[in-house]
Amino acid sequence: MSRLLTALLDSIIGDGCAACHMPGPPLCDRCRWAIPLLGRPQCDRCGFPWPRPVPACPECIPGVVGARQAASYAGPVPALVTAFKDHRRRALADSLAHVMRTALEPPPRGAVLVPIPLTRSRLSDRGFNQAALLAGYLACSWDLPVHECLARDDSAPSQRGSGGRARRTQVRTAFHPCGRPPLHAVLVDDVVTTGATLSAAARALRGVGCARVGAVALARVVPGARRSRVG
Repeated sequence: MSRLLTALLDSIIGDGCAACHMPGPPLCDRCRWAIPLLGRPQCDRCGFPWPRPVPACPECIPGVVGARQAASYAGPVPALVTAFKDHRRRALADSLAHVMRTALEPPPRGAVLVPIPLTRSRLSDRGFNQAALLAGYLACSWDLPVHECLARDDSAPSQRGSGGRARRTQVRTAFHPCGRPPLHAVLVDDVVTTGATLSAAARALRGVGCARVGAVALARVVPGARRSRVG
């Protein structure tokens, strides 16, 4: 196959599905349907899946009320998140935000979307903040404003690979406000692992006058959920 034809095909089909690598869009229909949506019943306070609805649970995130996640971090989701962040597949943002806005109820009027920030060094290396991209697409669908009123300390270590206790310690003072916070903030992130990041961000916002902090995310790590690969 000539280089010209290869380049033409690449321009038409792109890099293919980020989960199964089939030619076509960044998220194919097969993998989209394979995403394990959480749905109901769930914890009313944090969105963790339980066999029956509960008002609060041991998995609740301190400082955050009304957290919701669209899917379990299983099936094709880990591959999609890795491609989005580590392989810089920015085109996935629209597809992943579509999963979120399809599965989640929009926040109430008056809420403001606040993306979880990256450190300056991580932002420079990646070239974009995945949470900010998701927030932008959600804001258009939900007709809500976005306010990047948090900054992240460059000295804060990466959370990847750390256990729950280490994550809470590492991120406790990682965030600080960089603008006037809204009265009702809804944090936006890609994956909730232990909730330590959301809790620390909520603490920073509440410390400067935010009255209520909720959260939305693409996925949540649920112990026991299968992380099988697609394709």
